[in-house]
Amino acid sequence: MADYTAIYALGHMSITMSRSRSPPGPADHQVRMVPFWAPFLLLHLGGPDTITAYAYQDNQLWLRHLLTLAGQVLGAIYVMYLFVAPGRSPAGTLLAAAALMFVTGCLKYGERTWALKCGGIDSIKKSLDDDGKSSATGGPYHGREGAKRLDTEEVLLGAHHMLNFCKGLLADGPVMQKSEYEVMRQGIQLNGGNYVFHLAAMELSLLYDILYTKAAVLHTWHGLCIRIVAPLSMVAAFVLFQLSSKDAYSRADIAVTYVLLVGAMALELASSLRAAGSSWACASYHARGWHWLCDMVMRLRRMLKVGARRSASLDSLGQYNLLDLCTDANKDGHLRGKIAKMIGLKDRWQKMHYSSTAPVSDAIKTLVLREIRKRKIDDLRNARGRWILKEKEMYEDLTRIADDTELDRSIMVWHIATDLYLSMCPGPDPDPDKEVRDSIRVLSNHMLFLMVVHPYLLPGVVRTGRYKENLKYYDMVWWVNLKATKESTMKLSRSEIINKIADWQLPTDSRQEYIYGIGEEAADDVGDRPVYADGSWLAGMLRGNRWHLSAADMLEVIAGVWVEMLCYASHHCDTHRLLRA
Repeated sequence: MADYTAIYALGHMSITMSRSRSPPGPADHQVRMVPFWAPFLLLHLGGPDTITAYAYQDNQLWLRHLLTLAGQVLGAIYVMYLFVAPGRSPAGTLLAAAALMFVTGCLKYGERTWALKCGGIDSIKKSLDDDGKSSATGGPYHGREGAKRLDTEEVLLGAHHMLNFCKGLLADGPVMQKSEYEVMRQGIQLNGGNYVFHLAAMELSLLYDILYTKAAVLHTWHGLCIRIVAPLSMVAAFVLFQLSSKDAYSRADIAVTYVLLVGAMALELASSLRAAGSSWACASYHARGWHWLCDMVMRLRRMLKVGARRSASLDSLGQYNLLDLCTDANKDGHLRGKIAKMIGLKDRWQKMHYSSTAPVSDAIKTLVLREIRKRKIDDLRNARGRWILKEKEMYEDLTRIADDTELDRSIMVWHIATDLYLSMCPGPDPDPDKEVRDSIRVLSNHMLFLMVVHPYLLPGVVRTGRYKENLKYYDMVWWVNLKATKESTMKLSRSEIINKIADWQLPTDSRQEYIYGIGEEAADDVGDRPVYADGSWLAGMLRGNRWHLSAADMLEVIAGVWVEMLCYASHHCDTHRLLRA
């Protein structure tokens, strides 16, 4: 509401001042102080350092924000002109304070617009070409002397060193320098394989800073000058106002002005301290060789556990499960769902209500890293299960599902098959593969979450009709074909529900068909075969196990397929889609 409030306030000020301009009357003292407040609007329109854009599109529209800036600055100039108009003659000290506030307000508001511009792809590419501004000029950070493990702050400083490489990913020109490779190698040696996940989380948080905060501007020489000038200007304006005569002004106006001045000083001081103690500042100190200052700030940040907050929001994966939605006993009883359906927002409500998150456990990290390390880079970029299926000699039977179909169809087929297979083939008790099963389920649900809730994060066209077709089908299977009721559903566990669906689709007496391939569909109706039929057929093939694999090998196959699809989607998604996330 800041922009709209400022426009209204400036308009109201100008009208009020115009009406009381000539001739000065007894009530004129009631508005004499009002124009002094106009620069404060510009100051606060600059916004906090921690947010400039609410969406990536705001960065692309920085010229529109620049036009708004020009209009509001002109409005403030007009109000201040009325402030110094003949007949008012404000005190010289008050006029000087107003001028200081106006200049500072313009600088702060301009800084926000500049930050929006710097969050665009063109500006990111340009920053890569400017080697003089590289955060890596001081060499990589090798950690504390004698330390056997890098802590969060040290990983964060290493992420700063590798930031240009990650910017290159956005600019479609990633080139890893030797020093950046050294940071990766040393980090893995000290912290193990999970260091890669920790570093990636930090890199994402730094890219977020560039896109949505003032970080790209704040830690330049221009930004540093503004951080020095703004607090000093606030203090000078406060002193000048304190020295000026206040006899002509009402007590209420004087009190409001003091509140505005003290509030502005506190905000600017906090902003300067936050910038000086940020990880961006630490990286700058290290790059310039000010290691004593870098170490001092990092010790303070460790005490306050500042760095840990950066990765806290990146330790979970979005989850969405098709069968959970279809078999929810209370899905028609939610009041918000009924209201959403009445106003035509049923689909949106379902996406929000049935989405959840799962923690990124060490087991998931280990599984993903293990599968990635088995493959060559081309297998990660261009395979959606082909590599692991060929290794286990399953590719000839599952070629169409692995390669000869769209990504969104593959996700839906494998999601259904994974859910059915894990329920039909539970492990022993105790199960040595329980962590792998849980990790597979998380990856499967996450890929469907991307497809349903954030389809723009997947390459190519995502057809929502396929998801809705399967939703409708399994809803019918559970409530019509299996004649389930709300009461009976609530008494069953999730595994019991999935097993009932699996047994209905793939009865035990048909197992031999899948072992010998009799259950495969005819070649002439492949294109028209529903996704849910493919999913159940694949689940049957996996359960039939015509390849005579062990349970652990079968889980490895399913896990490998999901990792390959995740890597494929990440590689082939274009930059602008990724930035929307």
